[in-house]
Amino acid sequence: MRKLNRFVAALLPVLFVGGSVVQARPAGTDQAHASAASETLAEWSQEVWSSAQAGGVKDAMELFADVPGGESPATAELRESIEHFKQTIAKREELRQTRLGEVRKELTENLEKGNLTKSLRAAVEIHLLSPDGEKKEFLESDEIKGLIEKAVERAHADETAGKWLDAHETFSLLNALHDEDRTYRPDLKRLGQRLVMLRLYTPARLHEMRNQQRIAAGDKELPPFNGVGENWEDKLKGIDQSMVKRAMANAAEMNVDQVGLDRMLLGAFAALRTMVTTSDLSAVFPALADKDKLEAFTTFLDESTQRITERGERVGADELIRSVDRLLKVNSTTLQISESALLHEFGNGGIGELDEFTSIIWPDELAQFQRTTEGKFIGVGIQITLNDALDLKVVTPLDGTPAQKAGVRPGDLIRKIDGESTLGISLPQAVDRITGRPGTEVVLSMEREGCEEPIEYRLIRQDIPLYSVKGWERSGPHETDWSWFIDDSSKIGYLRLSQFTKDTTNEMKRATRAMMDAGLRGLILDLRFNPGGLLPEAVGVVSLFAESGTVVTQEDAAGREVERQVVRPGNAALAHLPVVVIVNGGSASASEIVSGALQDYKKAIILGDRSFGKGSVQQVFSLGPRAAFKITSQYYRLPGGRLIHRRDGCTTWGIEPDVAVEMLPKQIGDALTLRQDADISRFDAEGKKVVDEKHPGVEARKLLDDGLDPQLEAAVLLVRSQLVGGPTPVVQSTK
Repeated sequence: MRKLNRFVAALLPVLFVGGSVVQARPAGTDQAHASAASETLAEWSQEVWSSAQAGGVKDAMELFADVPGGESPATAELRESIEHFKQTIAKREELRQTRLGEVRKELTENLEKGNLTKSLRAAVEIHLLSPDGEKKEFLESDEIKGLIEKAVERAHADETAGKWLDAHETFSLLNALHDEDRTYRPDLKRLGQRLVMLRLYTPARLHEMRNQQRIAAGDKELPPFNGVGENWEDKLKGIDQSMVKRAMANAAEMNVDQVGLDRMLLGAFAALRTMVTTSDLSAVFPALADKDKLEAFTTFLDESTQRITERGERVGADELIRSVDRLLKVNSTTLQISESALLHEFGNGGIGELDEFTSIIWPDELAQFQRTTEGKFIGVGIQITLNDALDLKVVTPLDGTPAQKAGVRPGDLIRKIDGESTLGISLPQAVDRITGRPGTEVVLSMEREGCEEPIEYRLIRQDIPLYSVKGWERSGPHETDWSWFIDDSSKIGYLRLSQFTKDTTNEMKRATRAMMDAGLRGLILDLRFNPGGLLPEAVGVVSLFAESGTVVTQEDAAGREVERQVVRPGNAALAHLPVVVIVNGGSASASEIVSGALQDYKKAIILGDRSFGKGSVQQVFSLGPRAAFKITSQYYRLPGGRLIHRRDGCTTWGIEPDVAVEMLPKQIGDALTLRQDADISRFDAEGKKVVDEKHPGVEARKLLDDGLDPQLEAAVLLVRSQLVGGPTPVVQSTK
């Protein structure tokens, strides 16, 4: 496939004179015949692109049918590439049918055995694998309706019996089956609240419950619970009344959906009911086991709920203040729950009535939130994970960081942090322990294969930059060392954006400048699983492709435009390239702004699956020195006027791709694993890649050659269809 455009020059020789493009027309009978064939191919190429831009292509193979005749090498290579893509799609469909057959058998067997959980899992997978036209019929079958009815009954019974994990799993599966109508979302939300509370207040009990569930399922036991950094009182330190009152009052004034304080207060009291009826919390709040005190408190909740319901929209800030004051007074004479804990759940419950992107950022969450937006974190520069044995493992040290300079290696197992065992530690716990203030020391004790004794590293924490722009294959040890061309002979570039941080646009400019200097002719922008980030960076990226115009408009709850972001002129170095942007259900927010704007301006073909549907803008306000408040205050519209946010009751949302290319769950998992492995390469002191028996290396090329990523393969084929069909200007860098 890489050879496809070696013959473009023979097919359509191009001369570049003074920056303009001149097509060289050979003379002679044979050459005239070649010219006629070229024009036919050029027409086909234009038709492919125009059809894709028109949108709604549900089968990418429709685009590549009827390649013009002729025996030119370029045409032969094009047909070869298309044939490979056909085989990739055929393999996908074979995989689909094979797995559907297996899971239908599993469904039948488990229904006969009365195993509701396994039956539900099978039903969810069948629904996921089924073509769109068959999903509704499957859900409406008597067999599945009966299964859902029994599962709902079982889930409620498990919740009543305090089997929180079992109930949560069942409602999660039910929600997956009814994701579009969100029938079971309230139940899932309530069970999710219970588990979050258990995780915060009684993590050892939650660990025990999970271990019992694993043993019952025949899985390996979890390591013993590790309570390092798990003190809830430390995490909630600093929470006070004013913090919660300010957050909820501001939310009522600013939330874009105009949810009133009445609904927020109802949510706050409902969350407190969930808290006090989660019986396992009595381990830290003993009065929950006292029936009389519990009844007195729930009676207060009932009365408060009734009062708020009766007042409705008349509820204002005065009622919020009185509700909090009454709550604390009643609590002091009944359950005597810690004030910080009570306010924490009251605040979460109230703000939880708004959209999922609005939240109070509590003191223990503030540092992590700042890391996600600043594009850096303070640590020692290692990527970590939990392996299959649940050991804390180094994925890779980042180049130039304290860990890499000290000699930390991929595969090292972190056995102690500052002298405390990591056995049973969770990833969030490990991150909290390893990160800290710049200039401070952390001691990591490592186990390394081939070494009899542990290796101890004393590392000084520092600012670690995070890079959001990645290329096709690693070319060196630094995080910015990439081979940018997915097809070097055709000069097709490839960029992945992991998120939009404060330096994303500049990173993009550096990467594209390097590609332009090397003769860039086409580009693939991969935004899959990009959750978004900073709006100014989305504007900056769009400005690399569009010369002028609106990027996004922001409107308030009444639909009034309150702000408009426009293209930054003079940056559109990529405006005349054939570009394909790949999106999927994990592409959200800023990713959708970029892909949607480029789609509206016809600057790119959007390919893949429908995006997430987050078309809202959040503002962040301080709640004092240790907390903040993030609220959705506006929706945005794309240049063409689309509002893409997924709201309750809506049937359309997100960015619909121009060319739909489906990937099955197994393909997604395999492709992500290979991509991650390919990104982790070892280099010696001279910057040469280390490949040996212990480190054989993984080539990103297998994604295409082995048909693991049909979306990426279709994107490459689309760009190639343009390059083979006519002269594409080589974009030159202007430094």
